[in-house]
This record gives sequence, C-alpha cells and structure tokens, in this order.
Amino acid sequence: MKLKERFIITSKEDAKKDALLRRVITLTVIFSAIIVPLLNDGVLYTVVEYTSYDAALEVLNLILRYIIVFTRYICAFVSFAAVFTGTMHYGYKNFKTPPLLFFLGSFVQFLVGRFGSWIYCYEHGLISFDVTDVATTGFTYFFQGTFDLIKNIVLVIICAVFASKIRKGKSDHIIPDESVKANGLRPLFRTAFERHDAFLKICLFAAGIQALHDILSNFFSVTLFQLISDGLPETGLDYAALFSGYALIIPLCAAGFLLCLLLCVRLSYMKPAPKT
Repeated sequence: MKLKERFIITSKEDAKKDALLRRVITLTVIFSAIIVPLLNDGVLYTVVEYTSYDAALEVLNLILRYIIVFTRYICAFVSFAAVFTGTMHYGYKNFKTPPLLFFLGSFVQFLVGRFGSWIYCYEHGLISFDVTDVATTGFTYFFQGTFDLIKNIVLVIICAVFASKIRKGKSDHIIPDESVKANGLRPLFRTAFERHDAFLKICLFAAGIQALHDILSNFFSVTLFQLISDGLPETGLDYAALFSGYALIIPLCAAGFLLCLLLCVRLSYMKPAPKT
C-alpha cells in the first residue's frame, strides 16, 4: 500500500525540545512585554523625575532618560522576535499565549507603567499640573496604548497569514529550525540574511511599522499639542527643539530590526526539525 501523505515522526527528545522552545518564547514575552516595561516606564521614570531638579544629578538624569528610551526599543523588538518565532512555527491558533501577553503589554506599559508613574509624581509634587490635566494625560496614555495595541495586532495578523502561506507551500520562504543550526556568529548572520529566510521579511516589515508608529504617535501626542499651544516655530533652533524627539527613531528601529532578526533565528534553532 502506497502512502499518499508524509508521516511526521516525533520522539520524546524532540517533544522536550519543542516544549522548551514554547517556554522560552512565553517567558521572553512576559519579561520583554510586561515586567521590564513596567519597571522601565514605572519605577525608572519615577527616579528620573526625582533627579530632574537636582543640578548635581543632571548627568545621571540625562543618562537615565536615554536608558529608558533604549530599553523601550529593546523590549519592543525582543517581544516581536519571540512572538514572530512562536507564530511562524506553531501558528496563532495553536500557540495563543505569547501574542495575548504581547497585546496585554501595550496597556501595561502605557496605563500601568507610564500613567501610573505620572500619577505618583503628580501626587508627590514632582510635576506640577492642574487637576484637569490628569484626565487629559490619562486620555493621552490610553490613546498611545490603544495605538500600540493596534500596531501589535496588525503585526501578529500579518505574521500569522505569512506563516500559513509558508506551511501550505504557497511561498518559497523558509522557516529555520535546528537542521540549519551552526555554531558561531557568522553562520547565524548567514542564515538570518538568506534571501528566502521568512524572518528577514517579517522583521523588516516590523521595523518599518514600528518607525511609522513612533513618528505618528510622537506627532499626535506631543508635537501637535506644542504647535497648538506655542504656534509655529520661528527659528531653526525652535524647529530643532520641536522635532528633536524624532532623531533616534530611525536608528533605533534599524538596530531593533537586527536584534529582532538574529533573535528570531537563534530561537528557531531550538525548533526540532521534522523527521520523515
């Protein structure tokens, strides 16, 4: 009797490797999308406000502000990598936990971390605002969290659709697994930048979407209000100050793309290759 379909042979060792990969992906999302952003935008940002008005701590304050920004991007792209890897290998329906934790992280970061830190600083006199500004600030963080959530949902949907096409043979892209694993950084880069590597495409797309998201979010939550309250800038220095918040977006998204891509491939090395 001829077999018309391929049988996938599994072993206890492969099952353990598969379970380990799922745990690593889930824990990575928990830390990068929830725990670290909560500490970064909640606790560390509060420390920044405590050091804002102390001339002796001016350098420390500046360093901490950059650490907060860099950590935000590291967390975002590490989360992308973990969720993309899980979705590529297992599909959204078969491995929902990482994407759902990823979505939850949007509101944890903006409403619990950032707005919670703002409320704490407001109540302890570290920042001075009118009572009416509390509602405005809360709405701003809610808008940012919702906007971030929409971006993340779109990325997961695109990744899930792309992965489905690959598994159905409708795309010539390849999802790496342990069969292509090689020791050393050079083979890792070679696999990552292979033209048919599925992660290369999705990580490039994610970096572009993240950059667009940050530009729009920064404009509507900061720049637009400054233009409404202060009017158009009058000098070149005024324009530079107004748009200074955009300077790091493209470089950090480019670095995040590389981090995301290499981490995707590294995690994929843990996926057992199917045996026939």
